[in-house]
Amino acid sequence: MLESKRIYLRSYTLEDFDAVHEYASIPEVSEYQEWGPNSNNDTKNYLEECIAKTNHDPIYDYELAICLKENDKLIGGCKLWRVTEKSSVLELGYVINPKYQKQGLAQEATKLLIDFGFNNLHASIIYATCDTNNIPSYKVMEKSGMKRVGVIKNHKEFKGRKRDSYRYEITK
Repeated sequence: MLESKRIYLRSYTLEDFDAVHEYASIPEVSEYQEWGPNSNNDTKNYLEECIAKTNHDPIYDYELAICLKENDKLIGGCKLWRVTEKSSVLELGYVINPKYQKQGLAQEATKLLIDFGFNNLHASIIYATCDTNNIPSYKVMEKSGMKRVGVIKNHKEFKGRKRDSYRYEITK
């Protein structure tokens, strides 16, 4: 378990369905994502996939629940994964329930992932991408010490249009 002053990160369980589905089913939460808004089946499948990843040895794809220390409430999720199974390049991502946004919690989770990536997984570089219109997401990256290194034109196509992305990186 990874923890900071206000949050901790842990593996998902099937009992997390209601908390995950609460935010994953909201269209605005997945506006800049390839997934969502989630149906009940989408959320169930997602949790099953996350649980299955914890059985890989060694784990190279960490999907973690973000929980508040004060009440153990699951408020979001984050991910840190190797680009390839043996790579020292890692990518990260995060999502926070709108009820808990604008409180610095995504930044706390991102900093925990960065520290874990460098100190435990021996990453040489950690990066993240986000839609160029997703201002809150790139603000989290900037406040977490990541630097914008470029724009990827037509990076992804989903939900009916091609999208440009910013790429942010941090090195140890």
